[in-house]
Amino acid sequence: MVDIITQAVGFCGAGVNFLSFQQNKRSRIIGFQIVAALLFIIHYILLGLTNGADAYTGAALNFIGLTRSIVFINNDKKWAKSPVWLGVFIVVSAVAGILTWEDWYSFLPPMALILTTVSYWMKNETKIRLITFPSSPCWLVFNVITGSVAGVVTECIVMSSLIIAIIRYDVLKKGGKKNEN
Repeated sequence: MVDIITQAVGFCGAGVNFLSFQQNKRSRIIGFQIVAALLFIIHYILLGLTNGADAYTGAALNFIGLTRSIVFINNDKKWAKSPVWLGVFIVVSAVAGILTWEDWYSFLPPMALILTTVSYWMKNETKIRLITFPSSPCWLVFNVITGSVAGVVTECIVMSSLIIAIIRYDVLKKGGKKNEN
């Protein structure tokens, strides 16, 4: 029963993740990512408790991602505008990867988190989608190895959602109002 709940929480995160990239505003993309991160923190902790898998790296990095998203969604406020935050989250992601290192695949989530950190710092939704895309294959491999069925499905859904959004917003609606950052 706990395995079913664990995967169900992950699948809820997958759904929220899919919806995030279908948003046409940066704040909504990041807002949905905050909810998805919360769900995946719970998912990876449960996965680690029930399967003994190296899922704590996923939980730790999702927590960092959650914190990062909270700061970045507020980067119109004075306290969150500083580019120092970008550096802090890149360094923290790398350090977390080192501290939670288990095997060769442990570097994949930190690499994914660094990519999404850079993308969410951007103000341009097109750049967010394009820079975020390569993070999904990193998480996909990690999820296959750690046994996160919901994580594998999530990354397939995220890659599909990103492709759909790129086509909807970036290819078909060329010439729309774009922010350069």
